[in-house]
Amino acid sequence: MHEKQSKSVIRVEKVKKVYKTKKLEYLAIRDISMSVGRGEFVSVLGPSGSGKTTLMNLIGTLDRPTHGRIFIDGVDTSELSDRELSILRNRKIGFIFQSYNLVPYLTAFENATLPLMVDGLDSPENLARGKELLAAVGLGEKMGKKPNELSGGEQQRVAIVRALINNPPIILADEPTGNLDSKTSDAVMDVLKKMAKENNTTIVMVTHEEDIAAHSERSVYLRDGLVEREKMVRK
Repeated sequence: MHEKQSKSVIRVEKVKKVYKTKKLEYLAIRDISMSVGRGEFVSVLGPSGSGKTTLMNLIGTLDRPTHGRIFIDGVDTSELSDRELSILRNRKIGFIFQSYNLVPYLTAFENATLPLMVDGLDSPENLARGKELLAAVGLGEKMGKKPNELSGGEQQRVAIVRALINNPPIILADEPTGNLDSKTSDAVMDVLKKMAKENNTTIVMVTHEEDIAAHSERSVYLRDGLVEREKMVRK
């Protein structure tokens, strides 16, 4: 598999994921191996049910593979306890989910900078970065608004800034522009590309939109739980 640099930040080795009920067994991921280099921006595409979100959850250590191994920055996650996985996620990964999960009684600015408060990193410089990121995604005049005063697209942008605020080395984004118009989607993509370039942030993004995937460097297409093909994106 292609890597931007020789050292992979994310490495997936022969991973399978089986979901079981009393009567059924569903093979969501069949046999996937892939790697993502430091600072690389990769899109994962495929039809509904192809395994995109399952793969994202496995890479993010929110779920464990049934078979195979996943390495994050050289660490074999299969050997970590649940507590150790939680620490790894907090230090290494920023998540952008389809659901916003904003705290209803906090303002947009407070929600966006909440990870700074939790980690004791709420210096004036870091808080100023929060304002800059909110302005970059078009929320400069709505920092004092509560979630119920924001549209769905605006709440999504707050959640995106929250994921970026701590400068995590890895960003995992599940349909980050699903509720945004084309202009705002481009602004969000510009922020992600800037992070990848300037901070060497590794980004893996699930999307079903080819025009959004075109912002990344490489597209990986899934079908029926397998990597069907890859495509380098021309710049």
